[in-house]
Amino acid sequence: MVRPAVLIASSLALVACSSGSSTTVATHAPGTPYLTMSGTGNRTTPSVALPAKWSLVWKFSCTDPTNRRPFGVAVSIDGGPSHSVTDQTGLEGGGYHPFTKGGPTTFTVTTSCSWNLLVSTAGTQTFPATTRTSAP
Repeated sequence: MVRPAVLIASSLALVACSSGSSTTVATHAPGTPYLTMSGTGNRTTPSVALPAKWSLVWKFSCTDPTNRRPFGVAVSIDGGPSHSVTDQTGLEGGGYHPFTKGGPTTFTVTTSCSWNLLVSTAGTQTFPATTRTSAP
């Protein structure tokens, strides 16, 4: 008998980028992310085929605890123009944004900080972007 966790894990392919970031793209079993990606610095993801309803969750963290830095994510869907999803400046932060248009999609991260992106089935809640601008 194959356990669901083993089946899900076997449906994921890990692609390591030469600059130290990692990307996981699902062949897409229900309940698994379409894309998880982490890295440091500017990056554009490979194109990911997405359904009509999906969501993006992002987090960023700057290693220097005293200097706020910018973080941005832009999305291009189905070969269209790139649209900014967030532009934040701080020590760390994150956010969530649902989408209602699918197709081949690329994400462009612009920052000098470390970051994580998660693209999955759209949830029913929306969350405001958060940014911590000063040290505790």
